[in-house]
Amino acid sequence: MGETVVVTNITGNGGALGSEEVKNASPDGYTCLFYHTCLNINQATGIADYGSEAFETVAVVGKSSGEAVVVRADAPYDTMEELIAYSQANPQTVKIAANTGATSHWASVVLNVEEDAQLNIVNASSSAERVANLLGGQLDVIINPIGTVQDYVTSGDFKYLAVTTSERLDYLPDVPTCLEQGVNLSYDLMYYVMFPKGTDPAICQKFAQAFKEISEMPEYAEEIKTAYNQTPYFLDTEESIAYIQEENEKMMAYADYFK
Repeated sequence: MGETVVVTNITGNGGALGSEEVKNASPDGYTCLFYHTCLNINQATGIADYGSEAFETVAVVGKSSGEAVVVRADAPYDTMEELIAYSQANPQTVKIAANTGATSHWASVVLNVEEDAQLNIVNASSSAERVANLLGGQLDVIINPIGTVQDYVTSGDFKYLAVTTSERLDYLPDVPTCLEQGVNLSYDLMYYVMFPKGTDPAICQKFAQAFKEISEMPEYAEEIKTAYNQTPYFLDTEESIAYIQEENEKMMAYADYFK
């Protein structure tokens, strides 16, 4: 790009504080949003009254290494089917953590709606908090990024019930998806780049081209594989708009259950 890019991390409200700041920024090309699937989940859960339509989409520029349904190793269930059956036999006693407005919140509600699970959804805002509370017995189930729980699975403290991705993960080939187990829960956490509405299309395309070139760099592929178990992923602007719209419809189908 020939310019220094300053990264500002804005946390809070399931990520909605950051997206709102960019939404309200001047469309001069100097402020952009790097966010992910939670943009649509923020809207579905009601913590934001806007979604991707409030921005100029540049591109989908990455795919998360995945999230998983995780329980303590001594839990009396080893599969999603067993978890759901246990919750039905013991209504509201199985505590599952949800970060309000984020993937764990949406997924927990989907399990109760689609599978008639009887999970007690409790708030636990950060991944680290969810891990600590699962270890301590305050929670029974968490849905977390795999990087935050893998060490605990390896140590024998936790076990995986499923990954929430649409397909099995190459680096966890023995962990089935929810879909494989007959559970209607699936999402791939995708990373987006967006500008405030009204930004010059030429600026958006310049950024899209830059991210495309980055995605093709061997050193980039090596770095994200080592650090995050990810592989490069890129969709151009047209493909990204179509994908994000489809994803938004999927998330918004459950909006009434968050009211």
